[in-house]
Amino acid sequence: MFLANEVLTAALLGMVIGVPVLLVVFRTPPLRRWREERRFRSAMKRLGARVMRNVHLPDGMGGETAIDYLLLTTEAIRVVGVLRFPGLIFGGKRIDQWTQLINKRSYKFPNPDHYLQQQISAVRLIIPGAKVTGLHLFTDEAGFPRDKPPDVLRPADIRKLPRRPGLRAIPGDLRRAWGVLVDAEISGSE
Repeated sequence: MFLANEVLTAALLGMVIGVPVLLVVFRTPPLRRWREERRFRSAMKRLGARVMRNVHLPDGMGGETAIDYLLLTTEAIRVVGVLRFPGLIFGGKRIDQWTQLINKRSYKFPNPDHYLQQQISAVRLIIPGAKVTGLHLFTDEAGFPRDKPPDVLRPADIRKLPRRPGLRAIPGDLRRAWGVLVDAEISGSE
């Protein structure tokens, strides 16, 4: 009986010390970033039949364009730009400067649509006949108190959408365009 009490006491002491330590460890930036990346990847897999991450394509001007995610969907090839802006976000399609509000401080950043259009243009250079669309993926820590632009999603929004289509549901012209994109990716990317 005495040994059982010692084991129980040791287990309780381990929990009292271990739980706060684990909470601190799980809040560290590298682990938080890793969990966020997992959420992004899972969200992207839900949207597309095929997914490419960290894609580098020629931009048509002698340089290259980096794209966070490319998705093969039933409607189009979709370019997805990831934006890690926590806090409240104020912006729209026709606004040049968007605003991020964190703890009563505001920070301006350029409308992400401009860069997204450059990325879409780079994809269209490689597959001119295919339909190409784009969207912005913000973290779940971003909030849009006013109207959220239609091309903006968060992982929580994606979890509410229907499951990804199977490859058989993708039209043949989009599958061929996807193959061209895979071949065109600049070596050295993930």
